Amino acid sequence: MTKFRWFLIICVAGLTGLIIHGSITVEKQNIIKVTAPLNRDHPTASSLLVFKEKMEEFSNGEFEVRIFFDSQLGSADQTLNLARMGDVEMALISSAVMVPYVHEINAIAMPFIWEGSEHQRRVLDGEVGDRLRRYARPKGIEILGFLDSGTRNISNSRRPIEKPEDLQGMNIRVMGQPLMFATMGAIGASAMSLNMGEVYTGLQMGVVDGWENNPTTIASYRMWETGTVYYSWTHHLSLPDLLIAGRPFIDSLTKEQMRWVTEAVEATIQVQRELWEMSEKLSIRRMEEAGMIINEVDLESFRARVQPLYEQYFLKYGDEFTDLVALIQMEQQQHYDR
Repeated sequence: MTKFRWFLIICVAGLTGLIIHGSITVEKQNIIKVTAPLNRDHPTASSLLVFKEKMEEFSNGEFEVRIFFDSQLGSADQTLNLARMGDVEMALISSAVMVPYVHEINAIAMPFIWEGSEHQRRVLDGEVGDRLRRYARPKGIEILGFLDSGTRNISNSRRPIEKPEDLQGMNIRVMGQPLMFATMGAIGASAMSLNMGEVYTGLQMGVVDGWENNPTTIASYRMWETGTVYYSWTHHLSLPDLLIAGRPFIDSLTKEQMRWVTEAVEATIQVQRELWEMSEKLSIRRMEEAGMIINEVDLESFRARVQPLYEQYFLKYGDEFTDLVALIQMEQQQHYDR
């Protein structure tokens, strides 16, 4: 046997011994499963690709991010629970889905509480957002970021909505969350809950007369094909989406790994907000080109209808909730006064 072959054998044997005795370890790649109820073309869902790119880059391949679009792993509330139990690492959900676990979330879901996206961003990137994170942690949930979701407006197949009386006799689909039911009832319609996957068929078949959502989601799912051609700017709710992680995943991370997650989320939020603004403009154009009839409404008449809800929720949830609502409203007033 040549000296060179002996040299190779000795090197391989030595390397094998080092691996066996732990001097050299072979890293096992960590998988981060991220779920989303939206399709891949939706700007919020597609922004998750930024998280994937950044997380894999920052970790130098130590982590692989796998994204499951279109509710592949279950509905938003199901995946929230999967994250809490550690079966998935992260989930994109509507803030409404968090309410059963963190009732203070209702403060950012109150009807007509936001004066626009800039107001919402300032508040959620500040003290109110920090408080909501603290409330969520004991429930096994880490709120990583708040994402734009526009305003929810009513589309239907029967007529334009200009005042609350125009909603009389209509069944409007809402998410299965008490405040959303109460809001729809307060402004004059009958609320009905359907899973997102059932909405398109439900509208086609007349199970519901309409639904409420933002232009981007309307266009993403081509909802005009269902016959809901009237779109009215009620602006009654603006529910930010949340990128959340389960505490089992967060607690497993080192400080450096948590820094990677934080920086990847920050990059994702920045891109998502930019995509959202562009997408909403494009979506409105698509809706008009598809023949949807878009109209303004008498906003003050709608606002007046929901004021009793504020008093009901102040009594129901107490001082902490009332204080959060006051902080949101005060921030906008202070911004005007600057």
